[in-house]
Amino acid sequence: MKTNDVIKRLFVSQTRQKLISIFFSQPNEMFYVRQLVRDSQEEINSVRRELSNLSQASIISQEARGNRLYYSVNKDNPAYHTLLVISHQIAGLGHSLQSSKVGNLKFALFSSALLERREISSEASIDMILVGDLNVREVDSVVKNYEQSYGREINYMIMDKSELRLRKQKRDPIIIDFFINCPSVIIGNPADFENF
Repeated sequence: MKTNDVIKRLFVSQTRQKLISIFFSQPNEMFYVRQLVRDSQEEINSVRRELSNLSQASIISQEARGNRLYYSVNKDNPAYHTLLVISHQIAGLGHSLQSSKVGNLKFALFSSALLERREISSEASIDMILVGDLNVREVDSVVKNYEQSYGREINYMIMDKSELRLRKQKRDPIIIDFFINCPSVIIGNPADFENF
């Protein structure tokens, strides 16, 4: 079953799905109600109801500024990281990679900087590692397309399982640095990843 189907069954409300996707694909942004209505293309009453539900669950916070009420992601919520990963699976770069013809993608690992839309610490840092038998041109096309909305260049590496295994065994500094920063598995099963 595709991730999108799982999310649709888990979050019954279509408006809630869309709001979670909007908030967690841009976790550093603040939104007001009309903006969320426009971005989600849902009815205002439905958006207000789901904003109330998400606020009561402490998934989002609200703040009054002038005559507007702004909503943003509550990064202190225990589900923050999980929802961040889910949003990238259902609407972000992970979803784009899954739904395009990039080839046989076994794993996609994202850095926390990529998930949270933060600047990376250095140009040598890696945002994403893709593992599998992939069409490099197609991957590049998907990433370039995403970079336009993301607002910065995304540094990534493509390799097959044996190359990743070899780089880990040889303690490649780039790979070690990437894994020290606790990347998240966006595509693939984390348990399977540990086996190589």
